[in-house]
Amino acid sequence: AKRPMIYSGGGVVLGDAASQLTKFVRAIGSPITSTLMGLGGFPASDKQFLGMLGMHGTYEANMAMQECDVLLAVGARFDDRVIGNPEHFLSKPKTIIHIDIDPSSISKRVKIDIPIVGDVISVLTELNDLLSKEKTKQNPSLKHWFKDIDQWRSMNCLTFKNDKKLIKPQYVIQTLHKVTKGDAFITSDVGQHQMWAAQYYPFDKPRRWINSGGLGTMGVGLPYAMGTQLAHPDAKVACVTG
Repeated sequence: AKRPMIYSGGGVVLGDAASQLTKFVRAIGSPITSTLMGLGGFPASDKQFLGMLGMHGTYEANMAMQECDVLLAVGARFDDRVIGNPEHFLSKPKTIIHIDIDPSSISKRVKIDIPIVGDVISVLTELNDLLSKEKTKQNPSLKHWFKDIDQWRSMNCLTFKNDKKLIKPQYVIQTLHKVTKGDAFITSDVGQHQMWAAQYYPFDKPRRWINSGGLGTMGVGLPYAMGTQLAHPDAKVACVTG
């Protein structure tokens, strides 16, 4: 692969596989993106992370998904909010590898070239063991691949103009991240505020982003926050709702 890409989903978080995923991604040096439910599965502060993908995702993440020549999906399901029209998504040739515990999710929306059915943490652990034994060196093509990615990043797609008269939601979330030092549990219900929270509060740890995802459940943010605070009485918990 000259342009590898890793696409991680909620299965990484649910499967407690974040540490194994992080180890794997850093070993091979590939860029990585995440779905809404996969946020925190890989540290957002790491340069290899391109942000969330999909219709509310970053330009660089979506471009990398389109332009990659080998795509490894880990605990993700290629839903319409992520890839849009499957025909457009597959307009450029790429080899797709899919790791998922649910066989019905594989080749459901896009044809998978290499299916791997299994528990994500078990599969990643075995892959890490193989990398360790073989002492694999990072792909020299990655340098050129990241040059393309850095050009897409330079567009600063999440930049917004602040307003002196009005408090913008993006600014609120950025300030929340700064005040909590990125170490809070963030809950949300469904709506644009959910997307702003996902875009402007970078998560470095799994299970810090509590929301209902594709279920679209209205009004769950506050009870989520109450339950989270009960489970973690000494933690900072913030509910983003609107």
